[in-house]
Amino acid sequence: MCKLLMMLACCALFSIPAVADPVTVGYSTTGAGPFTFEADNFSLTGQTGFLTLDTVSSTTTNINTALFFTGNSGSFIGTQTFALTYDLTLDGVTQSVTQMATWTISPALDTFVTAAGSSPVLFDTPAGRWSVTLGAYSVVAVPSDIGTTQIASTSADFAVPEPSAIALFTSSLLMLRMLPKKRVQSQV
Repeated sequence: MCKLLMMLACCALFSIPAVADPVTVGYSTTGAGPFTFEADNFSLTGQTGFLTLDTVSSTTTNINTALFFTGNSGSFIGTQTFALTYDLTLDGVTQSVTQMATWTISPALDTFVTAAGSSPVLFDTPAGRWSVTLGAYSVVAVPSDIGTTQIASTSADFAVPEPSAIALFTSSLLMLRMLPKKRVQSQV
């Protein structure tokens, strides 16, 4: 009975959510590009600043700026896929992050670049651990935008890695330790 109560207490302890104050960390992103497709140009400028990140839940914030210059591609119709790779430094830890982008040119409709969300990248920093996922975005230019530059912010989601797997593993070990051991009797 005592072991059962101890197991229930451990499970209850692991189910209590952690409470912590947000932390402010420095970050920087490098630029990417310029990329050229027909008469259009696309690039990421890179930026530097500070992020206030929650240590128990997800934070989404802008981390880069996309510039999209629309030239006159005439009657060209086409699509190009490319990888946007740049460095993200978070609290002194640098990782390369990548997201796939599709660039479409169509004279009658519009010209646009669409970047898909990225796979998560783990940053283990002095201030904490975050799983960073780049957000999806699109930069669109219509035919009347020829000769102009469209500007869009790009974002990332900074999520705290899920501790429930560690809690589950630890509580499983505790439960196994508390199980009575069967004694094998030898028959002679």
